[in-house]
Amino acid sequence: MNISRKMAKGGLASPSEFAVKPILFLFTQKHSELWHSTRLLGGYEAARLVDQCIVLLEQEHALDDRICLMLRQIEAILSVEESAARHQHYLGYFAVIDPCDPVLEEIRLLREDLSLAITEAENRQSWIVSQKNVPE
Repeated sequence: MNISRKMAKGGLASPSEFAVKPILFLFTQKHSELWHSTRLLGGYEAARLVDQCIVLLEQEHALDDRICLMLRQIEAILSVEESAARHQHYLGYFAVIDPCDPVLEEIRLLREDLSLAITEAENRQSWIVSQKNVPE
């Protein structure tokens, strides 16, 4: 019996909850940091994206296309170097931050945490799909 079926039967977590757990954990632990960082770089519209994403994650407990798109948008907003290079519409917010401000390093670390959580969730999702194809 594979682990995803054990988890569903054992009541620990459904396979989709197992996959989304790294992202839910990050959003639970660092919601305030994510919200304030995206607001700083992208304004209140970007901060609302964080709120919408966490609500969907808590409701769905799954990674669907909409949630993945929102996560990638948040990651793009937090990618300070990339946003400056691509001339995003929220570049004006970034321009007012002092380059020596330590908040920039915190934002970079937060983006790395988000990127790692997304990668881990995608890896778990791929593993779950591969386990469905394994005969018992």
